[in-house]
Amino acid sequence: MLGAIIGDIVGSRFKWNNNRSKEFDFLTYKCSVTDNSIISLAIAKALLDSKLDYSNLSENAVKHMQGIGKHYPNCGYGDLFRDWIHSDNPTAYGSYGNGVAMRVSACGFVANSLEEAKLLSKLVTVVTHNHPEGLKGAEATAVAIFLARSGKNLLEIRDYITKNYYPLNFTLDEIRDSYEYNESCQDTVPQALEAFFESKNFEDAIRNAISIGGNSDTLAAITGGIAEAYYGIPTEIRKHAVTFLDERLLMILVEFENKYPSKMEKVNADGSVGIGRSRETKVKTGDRNAMIQSSVETADKELKDSIPTNEETTSQQLFNHLFEACNILRGPINQDEYKSYVTPILYFKRISDVYDEETQDALERSGGDEEYASFPENHSFDIPEGCHWQNVREASENVGVAIVRAMNGIERANPDTLSGVFSSFDDANWTDKTKLSDERLKNLIEHMSKIKVGNTNYSADVMGDSYEFLIKKFADLSKKNAGEFYTPRSIVKLLIMLMNPQIGETVYDPACGTGGMLIEAIRYMKGDKLTYGRIYGQEKNLSTSAIARMNLFLHGAKDFKVTQGDTLRSPNYHEGGKLKTFDCVVANPPFSLKSWGAEQFSSDIYGRNMWGSPSDSNADYAWLQHMVKSMNQKTGRCAVVLPQGVLSRGGKEGEIRKQLVESDKLECVITLVGGVFYSTGVSACILLLNNEKKNDHKGRICMIDASDIYTAQRAQNIMTDDDISKVFKFYNDYKDVTEKVKVVTIPDVREKGYTLAINNYIEKKKQEIVPPAEARRQYFEAFDEMLEAEETMRNLLIEGGYVNE
Repeated sequence: MLGAIIGDIVGSRFKWNNNRSKEFDFLTYKCSVTDNSIISLAIAKALLDSKLDYSNLSENAVKHMQGIGKHYPNCGYGDLFRDWIHSDNPTAYGSYGNGVAMRVSACGFVANSLEEAKLLSKLVTVVTHNHPEGLKGAEATAVAIFLARSGKNLLEIRDYITKNYYPLNFTLDEIRDSYEYNESCQDTVPQALEAFFESKNFEDAIRNAISIGGNSDTLAAITGGIAEAYYGIPTEIRKHAVTFLDERLLMILVEFENKYPSKMEKVNADGSVGIGRSRETKVKTGDRNAMIQSSVETADKELKDSIPTNEETTSQQLFNHLFEACNILRGPINQDEYKSYVTPILYFKRISDVYDEETQDALERSGGDEEYASFPENHSFDIPEGCHWQNVREASENVGVAIVRAMNGIERANPDTLSGVFSSFDDANWTDKTKLSDERLKNLIEHMSKIKVGNTNYSADVMGDSYEFLIKKFADLSKKNAGEFYTPRSIVKLLIMLMNPQIGETVYDPACGTGGMLIEAIRYMKGDKLTYGRIYGQEKNLSTSAIARMNLFLHGAKDFKVTQGDTLRSPNYHEGGKLKTFDCVVANPPFSLKSWGAEQFSSDIYGRNMWGSPSDSNADYAWLQHMVKSMNQKTGRCAVVLPQGVLSRGGKEGEIRKQLVESDKLECVITLVGGVFYSTGVSACILLLNNEKKNDHKGRICMIDASDIYTAQRAQNIMTDDDISKVFKFYNDYKDVTEKVKVVTIPDVREKGYTLAINNYIEKKKQEIVPPAEARRQYFEAFDEMLEAEETMRNLLIEGGYVNE
């Protein structure tokens, strides 16, 4: 019910000023209630006042649409409906206008069956819109709401609609540029339904509806009612929306939802979850302020009660709060840029909160000695005067300048640990008031001030996991460059499991991105103190390297080295003129990198071209050789993700692959399903190398085909923990499994021209050969069954009068 009202309110400012994009401020002071909401609530009131058998529903619909409608003469009624409201003898006027579809959402929420949804829709429709198209549009909307409420999935609802109402043979992208303002049901309801069918959550559904232009408020009202029934309404949107209703309208909504409980939507990293309100939960009635306060308190309580008190959910809570900061920036800031603002502001808040904790601890230890509490040795970081979070919070104007001054001051005061962590985000322009007004920045600062993010507020795991959710969300929003920014966590876990770092060993990632590999390695080694000073990473992108450092700090890592620079052109870690070597080398470098410095690599001073120099159009084998050269000669292991092309391409790569095989360092090759990595459809593989293979692994390579070990999801294939456990078991067992694993020898690979393409080695199940006589018998048997079925169908059609004999 409220979903339709929200759609109307959000769409109100776009009705005569279409926005053909999903990027806009959702609920603003420019929004208002229109006829869609007013008449929808009038129908809700009619349902509340009707008899159990609804015998007086049509009468009540007329009564309340006229009675309530007259109080809002300038809310956008069409001419015919306005005349109907003021008529002493209101009768149906043959309309098929879309207004009838926007007002029936309450019918879908009240109905106890599909047939009842259709009946209620008809009873409130025929009093004005008795044209078949009007009846159909209203019924389709009420039916979709009932089906969504009843637990049907998107495909089931879509299937029912297309079979019984409208052929949805278009997508929003196909119609967005050409769709125009239209007041008919037949050219509004299908588009509103498609906006729901292409959605990912409640808010996304509303944004879909508005993005195609047209009659925006009515479109979004129809979509919003269905989306609420399916997803529920997010708490923050609900709390904001009720403030747009006056006392009369809010009273009807409260009474309706107290009788027909609503649903809350919780959006998390994996999607959204709808949680129904208990029938015992009631919003208090009274004056407008009392109802708004009760509505807000009830919504907050529902959200709080829905969250179990465990660390995983606490991480989710924190993530939700952090991602809400993105919503504050939405509009003037492109979603690709969210990470450049939210990441440094979170870290600034974190540093200030930790500093406050350390100050309080020092005060308690010293009996309140403030001078002692300010000593640098009592703090992880130094915060100069005027650079604390509270100083920025107190700024009344030029808030962006205050933010930049504080961040720069903290960087300069901590050159060894925090150099560049804020200034690396050079695409964040805090002081541009045309993009970020003081008011918006103050809203952001106040939003972040609502939570403490110090060490005593969240454990390192909770803080780190919530930040990991945030990084993944940034990758979801910006798929263009996401592959270089974020490696799916399950793949990271598999790589570390394969490499098996031991406590006290060194770990190095030459293309560390946001630091996920290094964090997983630390977690694998249980964060032991012996990991301190043994974690190394290098990342070319300046802001991403800053995120990696923040990510490691937020996960509780200590004494690590993450530096910025181009690893292939200028590796940062060396000893005595040679590359520094490590026990474990792990990476997911950028696939098939072009213009990477092949000429310089061909005469590399570190000898990283020991097997050859790849062409400048593809750096895959340059990364591999850099990693091999970085492996400790005795204990070194390497796990790297590369595109599957490295397994079979010829030319220079073929020669390098030959040297790789003959070196007997290659221990395992794993091919993965396509689509598990962001921003690329290229199928990937994992190569596992070892300078000290087990005796029974020497001279052998384990080939694992994991291309069908995955879990399909709507937007992207993923590998779950169960999936990676299966792959890891294949590696651990190191033995042949038909159609899955083949352990080959170096002579086997040599014989096949050094290709590592797994299909050349994996044994397939023998296909059963059906003798020609049996195949012929099966064919004619099926043919006879077909003829018999056709005859049966023809007789049924004749019997039903559909065809002539």
